[in-house]
Amino acid sequence: MEKSNLESTQEFYDQWLNTYKATIGKLVEMPAVGPAREKSEKMMKGFSTFANLYAAGMDTSSNLQAVFMEAMRKVQEKNATDMQGEISPEKYKDFYNTWIQTYSETFKEFSKSDHFVADLGKLNSYLMDFQRYNREMLEENYLKPMNLPTKTEIDEINKELYSLKKTVKELTSQIKELKEKK
Repeated sequence: MEKSNLESTQEFYDQWLNTYKATIGKLVEMPAVGPAREKSEKMMKGFSTFANLYAAGMDTSSNLQAVFMEAMRKVQEKNATDMQGEISPEKYKDFYNTWIQTYSETFKEFSKSDHFVADLGKLNSYLMDFQRYNREMLEENYLKPMNLPTKTEIDEINKELYSLKKTVKELTSQIKELKEKK
């Protein structure tokens, strides 16, 4: 029964993703026209970035749910006969230890798989794209109009400050050397 629920969840997610790509996904790819073309393109890029992040998150969640269900199945197999009859604190302790060990092993196996690494890499990539987009939109729509410094401007100032400190340090040491020579 659990397997059919998992399959139906995955099937629903796949149908949602295909529907999105066939409908709204096509709209996002359309070129913008008119005086607000650049702004429209940026907004559509943001929508696409969010949809990619959401899809990757759902995919990761679905994969973790499958691993969780597999671990649960293994625990049920190991403890099918142990929990029958009179229940004692020792039986609960044994069940708990089996549960912890089985889940740890199952998730450890999954975390070592290439699929997990690729899945996590894709999710992190989309998350970084989404964060970059949000930072750009924050700078463009809020910080610049309010005449507040952006991250890029602060980074440039820090770079220049570092360079000036380095130059001052070098000049100070040269002055000290010249004074000592006299």
